[in-house]
Amino acid sequence: MTALVRFGLIGCGSIAAKHIDSISACGQAELVALADPATDRMDLLAGQYAQARSVPPSSVALYANPRELLQDARVDAVVIAVPSFMHAPWTMSSLRAGKHVLLEKPIALNLRDADAIADLSVRYGLRVQVCHQLRYRPLLRLAKSWIDQGALGKLRSGSVSILLNRSRDYFAASGWRGTWEKDGGMLLNQGVHLIDLLLWLMNERVESVYGAIGWGSSAVETEETAAAVIRFAGGAIGSVEVTTLCKPNNLEQSLTLVGDRGTIRIGGAKLTDVYRWHSDDLPDPMLPTADINEHALMYEHFIAALLGASPDSDADVLPLEARTSLEVAFAVYESARTNEPLRLPLASFDTSRMAGTKPNAQGERYR
Repeated sequence: MTALVRFGLIGCGSIAAKHIDSISACGQAELVALADPATDRMDLLAGQYAQARSVPPSSVALYANPRELLQDARVDAVVIAVPSFMHAPWTMSSLRAGKHVLLEKPIALNLRDADAIADLSVRYGLRVQVCHQLRYRPLLRLAKSWIDQGALGKLRSGSVSILLNRSRDYFAASGWRGTWEKDGGMLLNQGVHLIDLLLWLMNERVESVYGAIGWGSSAVETEETAAAVIRFAGGAIGSVEVTTLCKPNNLEQSLTLVGDRGTIRIGGAKLTDVYRWHSDDLPDPMLPTADINEHALMYEHFIAALLGASPDSDADVLPLEARTSLEVAFAVYESARTNEPLRLPLASFDTSRMAGTKPNAQGERYR
């Protein structure tokens, strides 16, 4: 009989449909439970899974209280797809209930909880993997391979940019969005994916961060644009540019890596367009063109790890790595708050520290 990992999903908001698609696409995965206070949303997702797998919707248990899902003995692994401020509490509850966890980013809204998740994962011998699925894209895997074999020489600079649009309706749809206490800003919600890629590819300890944040004309509390300069321990310089104010819609993402023996630059709406791929020492590679579902591939890696079918990949983002990109995002916030460069590591940080930092109409900070 084929070994299976049986999933329960907590949180049936907009991102949950993608998780249902990925579970449905994996032959060694089975969805056995959903949890959300909204029965209609659970019914919709159970129907989506049932149609994809040709099973009755009743095969998926529906729980209004996530604690009931955690008591379901059939559940091997829990997908955490709740609002950001609930990520850490439900991850820790899942671990204490003996469940593996696949967790939406960010891992937490403070460093204390990120550390607690890492500690609990080790203590209970359970896997926690954070959803940084961009690492599984073939172009990025190839870039990582080239860097690891020295094809770019010593990396001197790396930059990432993401130019998105998030309307007022996006924030109005959920009262927790755009708040420091429950969400964090676009740097945590969208930009952290690019920060993770930059740190993964540069593969050096971050020494210091100098950041700035800004807002548009909306009423959201958290930042809508951010920029940062990152100094790596080996002397390389990194830069981050992120915004959700791009009109009239999403424009692009970009990643540039410059070494003393080569340069890679990719971009486009889905980070799939190659603008430059050069090494002084290697011939131009055969670039991958196949369209893959990196989200489903992330699930396949997670499942393989739980079933002991393959060793960890360096594309798998476990708690300590997720904490590293979180710390850099937090360092941008703290640097912007103090208007000073900030050396890492951070002793502590909580997004609630940023409350009151948005300037008023005269350009003065509220506090």
